[in-house]
Amino acid sequence: MRRTFAIITALFALGSNLWSQTRAEELRAQLLDASDGSVFVAAHRGAWREAPENSLQAIEKAIEMGVEIVEIDVRRTVGGRLILSHDPVIFRPSGAPTLEEALLAARGRVLLNLDKAFRHFDDVVAVAEGTGTLEQIIMKSSRNPRQVMSVLGQYRDKVLFMPIVNLDSAGAMARIEEYMRTLDPPMYELTFSREDNPVLPLALALLKGRSRLWYTALWPSLCGGHDDSRPMPDGIGWLIDKAGAGAVQTDIPAQLIDYLKHR
Repeated sequence: MRRTFAIITALFALGSNLWSQTRAEELRAQLLDASDGSVFVAAHRGAWREAPENSLQAIEKAIEMGVEIVEIDVRRTVGGRLILSHDPVIFRPSGAPTLEEALLAARGRVLLNLDKAFRHFDDVVAVAEGTGTLEQIIMKSSRNPRQVMSVLGQYRDKVLFMPIVNLDSAGAMARIEEYMRTLDPPMYELTFSREDNPVLPLALALLKGRSRLWYTALWPSLCGGHDDSRPMPDGIGWLIDKAGAGAVQTDIPAQLIDYLKHR
């Protein structure tokens, strides 16, 4: 009886430990399945309308809302510390959390898009490994595939990487095709200024069911005019229905979550 009780207790403890990380693991697996038809909500700088942007409180509020991804900005101070800040810094401003603090707060709970972090790849990875959050982070860059591959190195299959491709630029499709050959990323951030961009349908046909498509709905110039200031059906709804959005970065995460629930 004592042995049985000990086994049950051990299994319960193991299950409790796994439960604390279940959501992040499930979200990563879901993100990697580009054919599941879901739309990930990415909260820009956390839930900054309810707490200071890039703060631990903003991250917590976004998680409480139920977002799948929290976008935060990573900067390095002159002293070499990685902190959360959208603007360049020369010291750690009062109240600005370190990247380590942010990762610990989000561990096992949500995916994190680390904007401006790819330039500090080695240092960011070291912090992520130290906090046990390496497979929760998403990094992005507009660098060419060969440059990205040289940076990712041994972390290619651990760190989620998302290339940024401007569909308004010459050679956009060639860039996507090169990424497919060399890295086959699970997600692309596509930007375009007009909804009639001729490259958009070509990209959709090529990537549908293969990679998740991320759109940033913060400014009209990034999403063909269908930003999150427009009524939801004609704004983000258009990105979902016409542009195949599988993830949307927004300043109104709560409204987008509600819209998705009632579509």
